[in-house]
Amino acid sequence: MNKKKQQAVDLEKALTQKLADYTVDGKPLPGIATPDTRSALVAQMIESVRRIDYVSAIGNRPIAESRKDPKNAEMFDPLRAAILYKNAGNIDEAFWLTFLFVHCGKHLSKGYGLLRMVYGAYNDEFVWTWERFSSQPQDFAIWLHQHLDDILRERKRFPFGNHRKYESINHLDAVLKSYVDWVGPERSHVTMINQAAQQVGQNPKKLFDYLYKSMDAVERFGRTGKFDYLTMVGKLGLANIAPPSAYMIDATGPVRGARLLFGGDVKFNIAKKDLDTLSVQLDDTLGIGMQAIEDSLCNWQKSPDKFKAFRG
Repeated sequence: MNKKKQQAVDLEKALTQKLADYTVDGKPLPGIATPDTRSALVAQMIESVRRIDYVSAIGNRPIAESRKDPKNAEMFDPLRAAILYKNAGNIDEAFWLTFLFVHCGKHLSKGYGLLRMVYGAYNDEFVWTWERFSSQPQDFAIWLHQHLDDILRERKRFPFGNHRKYESINHLDAVLKSYVDWVGPERSHVTMINQAAQQVGQNPKKLFDYLYKSMDAVERFGRTGKFDYLTMVGKLGLANIAPPSAYMIDATGPVRGARLLFGGDVKFNIAKKDLDTLSVQLDDTLGIGMQAIEDSLCNWQKSPDKFKAFRG
């Protein structure tokens, strides 16, 4: 057995034992009272950890420059491109691609079609880089509405990913401009992070929470968008931040999962803030991180008796 598989086996054994032994007020977790439910949750946790570790893994391998080209349908990869830009010192472009990745998403069948259309300026011969976009956001609005009829005729080529599936191409200009406004007048992500750190200090969890709350300024970016974006920023090493909780207050899927786990029913009557506290306490024991807790609970509640992979 290779090292990677052995690590997965060891993690599975550790999580299974820790969850079996875990109690709240002296009682076992009711949502995983059977071997099947416990096994399904552990599998989701391992899958979540695997997805999180994947970002670090791709950063440790050689990356072709063609990954940065949105005109190259086969090679373009926004996360690999962000790593390349970060390594080259272009931090703003790395942040920008991360935001576009989270907002547009990756569709199961169409891949990065929407992101490539936006970043790669559809059929035009330029790219909406951070420098181009942030200096004149109104130019993007004009450009978008000049092309909107043609883009909408081809909208099946440009679907949003699963987490943003209810979004509309019509709102792209407003969302992207509000992101620029959130970064600030200097249009520097490093400056923005430094200013946030001046307010709350360098603690990764406090800094994450400050940025999370400040992102209310980004239009049509709710709890999932903010959480996904900031956790990706942390995973890519663009800022030293980490989620202090699962932010259950505004959640849906993770809340159902937490209610099922801690109460035995997705409709278990418990305040969301208490679910957040319970989730943080659980991770204190499991040690897989709040993103993995949030992600695995969300996916587990969709199929609590049998592991199913949920992607897209």
